[in-house]
Amino acid sequence: MALVSQFLSKLTLAYGGEPEPTFPTVVPARDFDAAKDAARIETAIKTKGVDEQTIIDILTRRSSQQRREIDFHYERLAKKDLVSALKGALSGSMEALMLGLMKTPAQYDASELRASMKGLGTDEETLIEIVCSRTNEEIQEIKKVYQDMFKKDLEKDVAGDTSGNFAKLLLALVQTNRDEPSNVIDYEKIDEDARALYEAGVKRKGTDVATWIFIMSKRSVPHLKRVFERYKSYSPYDMKESIRKEVKGDLEKSFLTLVECFENKQLYFANRLSDAMKSKGAKEKVVTRIMVSRCEVDLMKIRTEFKKHHKLSLYQTIADHTKGDYQKALLSLCGGDD
Repeated sequence: MALVSQFLSKLTLAYGGEPEPTFPTVVPARDFDAAKDAARIETAIKTKGVDEQTIIDILTRRSSQQRREIDFHYERLAKKDLVSALKGALSGSMEALMLGLMKTPAQYDASELRASMKGLGTDEETLIEIVCSRTNEEIQEIKKVYQDMFKKDLEKDVAGDTSGNFAKLLLALVQTNRDEPSNVIDYEKIDEDARALYEAGVKRKGTDVATWIFIMSKRSVPHLKRVFERYKSYSPYDMKESIRKEVKGDLEKSFLTLVECFENKQLYFANRLSDAMKSKGAKEKVVTRIMVSRCEVDLMKIRTEFKKHHKLSLYQTIADHTKGDYQKALLSLCGGDD
């Protein structure tokens, strides 16, 4: 009997902790030859005026793991690492994109977070985008890599660079206390949480932000989706409207990002890409970060949402709003038109 119950408890766990399915536009190349790729890149870098097209063709069509193997062979061949070589050969947005591709996903997120907090002023937008859209597992990995890369503690850096309720929310997310999804739907708890969110906000004068932070950083995503549905039976406003009425500034942006990611993460990224490209002086940093960090995760699905909500395809929008080698690299990561 003990064996059976052990087996059953494992079943439930496996069900709850399944990795999310991926919808990548960049997949491992077939017939991959890291040494050959490294030699081609070395030739491209040494060419007078640099042959950017070859660099794009190789690095944007290889998986993260394959790029690391190319890096290993490149160093043996050229006696310097590929990152230094790319820094010397490229510049601007094209350089930022290629260097981003040379990092693992966790290293890339960690570097972006570090850059958003280093020096004068904080780039809250980047902080919010990364901390509010990554899963428990991803954040745990980012924290480990952040410590390795910068010999610093991510939680301490976030606490030192932000303040008030905004800091409390980010820290609650960075501490990864979120419940894993369960295969048991707890309707009572859904109702309790929906009512608590309503009573902490719209129903009262002032906002009990601590309750909002607790529920939104602690509950699993499938549970919260149901909570937000249930919430509508208590509140005259949906969750997003309530957030806009109750809080302002970075706290408002963070709560909205969370709700958007809970409801449809790929649509959140599609909207962010659209805003970044249409803003005056296209925010290339944001475009680069989303394209690099999502191309092996869910960029295919982001493309679908983009087309559905913005009429034009992502491919077409990139073609219209960017130029040169940077544009070619983005279109290659995009992986096709819709």
